[in-house]
Amino acid sequence: MKLRRDIAAVPARSGAETWAAVIDLITQSDSIDTAQLTAATTVMASLLAEEHYADHPLTLKGDGHRLVLYFTYGADAVSLGLDVAALDWNPTAKDWTLYVPCDPVDIDWVTETLAKRAPRLVVHDFNDTPGALAEQASNAQPAAASALTIDWGAAH
Repeated sequence: MKLRRDIAAVPARSGAETWAAVIDLITQSDSIDTAQLTAATTVMASLLAEEHYADHPLTLKGDGHRLVLYFTYGADAVSLGLDVAALDWNPTAKDWTLYVPCDPVDIDWVTETLAKRAPRLVVHDFNDTPGALAEQASNAQPAAASALTIDWGAAH
């Protein structure tokens, strides 16, 4: 099941405040790897300050439902207000991935930076969908595993 949350961004919140609201929404005391979310703050604050995320949501796949986060900007953000409906489950309590759509102009530096700081945040072009990315990742894993062969007999 997919659930949606709309979060007010600029000018109701700065990019950093918007990212802090996301972290507050998706984490609880039993969340794992929350340090990655904090490590991604400067990059995500920069991205969220742009108006791309009104049409290209962040998608969190983790424990429970798939969570889709849209952001509002301008007068709509002010009208929406700062309240965000809380979740009745913790999507980051077990294995999770946050898919971050990105403008092709920024994709190289964002991908490189987040790969180092926050590997649970997977960057993709605006035209790609998180479902397609997850399928590519699962298809790539068996191929990578079969590429390594150990000849234990030769180790004598």
